[in-house]
Order: sequence, then C-alpha cells, then structure tokens
Amino acid sequence: MGNLTDRDIRPWRLIAATVIATELTLPVALLIPQTMPYAVAAGIAMHAAFSCLEPRQLIAFSGLTTGTHFAFAT
Repeated sequence: MGNLTDRDIRPWRLIAATVIATELTLPVALLIPQTMPYAVAAGIAMHAAFSCLEPRQLIAFSGLTTGTHFAFAT
C-alpha cells in the first residue's frame, strides 16, 4: 500500500464494492427482457473500462466478456 492513507483507499473500496454488486446482478438483468438493454450497456461499459485498467494479458477476458454481452443484444 505504500504511503496511501485511508482517505486515498476509501473511494477504491467503494468502486470495488459497486463493481462486485454489478457483476452479481448483471446475469439476472440479462435474463429479464425489460432490463436486458440496460444490462448489456452496463456490462459492455464496465468491461471496456476493465481493459483500460488491467494488464495486457487479461484483455482477452474483457474482450470475450464484452462479446457475450453483444450476443445478448442480438
């Protein structure tokens, strides 16, 4: 953690909790026709953001996951 303070870490904990909650609700939202378009958009946006943050070796995971969201959209 280096010289990070609790004030520096607190926003990232909130972001991590939000992402985990979103990942848990996306599969259910993808199965409901009324929420599917929003879930597809949220999943694509989230995994596109992941590809900006993660190491290059893991970009394939986000790319494949984004592709599955596009499959739900069709």
